[in-house]
Amino acid sequence: MAAPGNRGCGQRSKGERRFVGTRVPVADHDLLVAAAAVHGLTVSEYVAAVLTEKLRSEHVDQTQEGLPIGPKAT
Repeated sequence: MAAPGNRGCGQRSKGERRFVGTRVPVADHDLLVAAAAVHGLTVSEYVAAVLTEKLRSEHVDQTQEGLPIGPKAT
């Protein structure tokens, strides 16, 4: 018999994730911890939320243009 998702312990999965690590200036760390606490999130959850919001608002074009390769001009 298959076991249920989390067997009644802990949080449910948030889906597939990838690790992204960074270092922040010491002075900014306390601000980051405080901002996460205000929103009731862990620092990791807060950083992920802020990053996701920023990335979605930028509408980055992920297509790549081809190089204009043709006959040489003489």
